Amino acid sequence: MPSPDVDVRLAGEADTDAVLAALGDGYGRPFDREWFRWKHLDNPWGPSRCWVAADDGGLLGVVFAMPWRLMAAGDSVGCRRLVDGATTVRAQRRGVFRAVVKAELDTASGSPGLVIATATPDARDAHVKNGAVALDPIRSYHRPVRWAPARLVHGPKVLDTWTAPPGDRLTSSWDAPSLRWRTDARSAVEYEASALAHATRPHGAVHRTVGGAVRTLVLASTWGDPADVGRLVRALAWRTRAVAVLAPAGPGTPRPQSRLGVSRGQSLLCVWDQRRGASGDASHRERWSLDGLDLEGVI
Repeated sequence: MPSPDVDVRLAGEADTDAVLAALGDGYGRPFDREWFRWKHLDNPWGPSRCWVAADDGGLLGVVFAMPWRLMAAGDSVGCRRLVDGATTVRAQRRGVFRAVVKAELDTASGSPGLVIATATPDARDAHVKNGAVALDPIRSYHRPVRWAPARLVHGPKVLDTWTAPPGDRLTSSWDAPSLRWRTDARSAVEYEASALAHATRPHGAVHRTVGGAVRTLVLASTWGDPADVGRLVRALAWRTRAVAVLAPAGPGTPRPQSRLGVSRGQSLLCVWDQRRGASGDASHRERWSLDGLDLEGVI
């Protein structure tokens, strides 16, 4: 429970500047209204709910509950995603973060579905105290990549070809509008969508390149036939002069772990499964098929 002098409520439009200031305090960097509009108002899956905790001195903490569309075996799964949770210095040891998260959980309990959050270790521990199941970490790996030039096409039209990974695991239900939203430049990440120019099957990749002299191709998402995707990745590596690929792999992702891969990070996913009579337990990472677009810190 929060301190008795703390009030938890839904934020209104008049709170926007104070919410952005609280996020800036919590994350140590500025947030502006253009970012707020992109992420929390323009999401094609619907606007976010924002919960705030305040006392007489102003806002102490915030958390957003973003609509998130999941699917499993072709069926839609209701979901809310907790994102952009932050507390100010004045909130320390007052139970503020747990209180704003609990407010959303209490509201979401009336609409059975999943509530999920990617988390830091500290946030994960707070979520577990609020009843979440913390999945085993979903890992990302560096692996070497061979170059093989091929003619490519680039641009937003590639996103129209996105197809869900095979199987009955839980995955984000992307479509062209949501992918365009997710890869918007207002995310502050420069993504590119690419595909082979000469291929008969739908496929593609959302990617970026990092590093200087030693460059790495970061695969945020790939879809389509594995042979086409393999050719595409080799061609992207040739085009960008990348010597390695970084992507989530292994349990919880659509990719097998490479024998040559070296672990270079992990994502912590917390799950509240409020469905009744659901087939398949969402509290195990083997039930999920998530990619960089789901797990990268911008979301």
